[in-house]
Amino acid sequence: MTAVPPFKESSRELIAEVARALEPYFPDITNRWREQLAAEFGFDGRTLAAVERLTLAAGCSYFCHNDYPGFQENLQYFGTRLSKLQMDTRAVARALELYQSCCEPYIAGLFPEREAEAKAALEMLSSVSFVIVSGAYFDSKTLESSALLRLLDAELASSDLSALLSKVLDITTQTFQASVGIILLRDAEIGALRISSSVGLDVELPEDFRIEMGSGFSGKIAVSGEPGMILDTNADTGSLQPMIRIKAKSLWGVPLKADGETIGVMVIGFPKPYEWLPTERELMRAIGDRTALAIERARMTDALREREQRIAELSGHLLRVQEEERKRISRELHDETGQALMVIRLYLGMMETGVTAKNIRGKIRETVDVVDRTIEGIRRIIGKLSPLVLQELGLVAAVRKEAKDFARNTGVKARVLISEDVGRLAPGTEQAIYRVVQEALHNVAKHAHARNVTVQVERVDELVHVSVEDDGVGIQARSSSRDQSFGLAGIKERIAMLGGISRVISAKGTGTRIEISVPAGEATQVTDRPLVQAAHAAQRPN
Repeated sequence: MTAVPPFKESSRELIAEVARALEPYFPDITNRWREQLAAEFGFDGRTLAAVERLTLAAGCSYFCHNDYPGFQENLQYFGTRLSKLQMDTRAVARALELYQSCCEPYIAGLFPEREAEAKAALEMLSSVSFVIVSGAYFDSKTLESSALLRLLDAELASSDLSALLSKVLDITTQTFQASVGIILLRDAEIGALRISSSVGLDVELPEDFRIEMGSGFSGKIAVSGEPGMILDTNADTGSLQPMIRIKAKSLWGVPLKADGETIGVMVIGFPKPYEWLPTERELMRAIGDRTALAIERARMTDALREREQRIAELSGHLLRVQEEERKRISRELHDETGQALMVIRLYLGMMETGVTAKNIRGKIRETVDVVDRTIEGIRRIIGKLSPLVLQELGLVAAVRKEAKDFARNTGVKARVLISEDVGRLAPGTEQAIYRVVQEALHNVAKHAHARNVTVQVERVDELVHVSVEDDGVGIQARSSSRDQSFGLAGIKERIAMLGGISRVISAKGTGTRIEISVPAGEATQVTDRPLVQAAHAAQRPN
């Protein structure tokens, strides 16, 4: 409530004295004042009744009992009501001025020696009354703005649609001091309204409860697209659910419309008959419009969140399928291609021993060398697809071997720093970290033009921290390299699947640093022995 200036103690007795003196004449004064208001403004009955409660006649009983705080409360209440009736404050000031002018002719005869003093008391009463009424207007507008701002905050802060609807009902019922609030949303599949959120209802409804479009209070609002009110629910015959009639004596309802289509209805109820005023109707409609927009945004957010989750699940599935496919290909390379090459090499060896011509033996030997190189290449491919070292000896050994092979093949100096307490990790974690290091080194070889690269792995409690840093050209701001972009995206996706975090730090000319942190998980025994044994066989010397 806005602070208001009190009536001065020195003026209270005089105001009470003037009010008592004018009391017999209030009917005539008020009738004349009404005529002037009708001629000048043409107020309706509700507005005229409210503004009349601001006059000296209305305050007479308060003044005679020295109850000035009571009169201030009276002014606050009817000032708020006039605000809701959308009466302009200038019209309020003019109405108070006209009432004072209607009283002045009587003042001259009643206070012949203190006429000026009595008129000054009336002037002060009108001024203080207007200030109090203006404060009530301000409070009313502040309440409206606060409600809409709170709705915006609720929209921004709510994690999902259910939380949003709950907050909307709390704000709406508090704003209008309602006892019941319900939001019904249209179910597109059945073409009916279902209760999505409620407050103050305290009734369990069957799961199949619904309200048909056009049926009942909320169903009619949904079809018409216009606000509705039931002043007395007891007088309503048949269109209300019994539970609503028990909980509320008056109902206000507004449609929730988005893009011109009604998506639901919001209803609030009061414990006693309460007719809404124009400003309350407009505020209720504004809340409904704001809520409808928030619902649409929440639905889009939920849909996007669900889609992102599905994409993440699909991405994880693809990564798992990729690893399985790598294992399958490595098995086939060993079991079919590798074994076939071994047989070819054996036959060539047998042919070589049975041939006497030197030129033919030379060609056979050249062919054996080609087969040996092909077998060695297949071994490298098998190692890349499903590294034996990772499965048998764990992440530390696999990372060291990957860095050693990288340095030998690219000429880039590679340094590996691994803390002693890393140990064995969960198989999925080891596989993900290995693939990240492998992809990062691949990017260094292909894009970085670096001379040095450092791989660091350390374990802090239940987290494993990994970094791969090079001294190359860095990632260009507008790089057109799709391979590198997809590679980094794959790294982030793998780590996100494990509940970890990843970060890429790079600037032109200063190199690139890839950092990841993932839960260590629990180490388990390797169960995929057939592939390990197959890899051993493929690498046995001939």
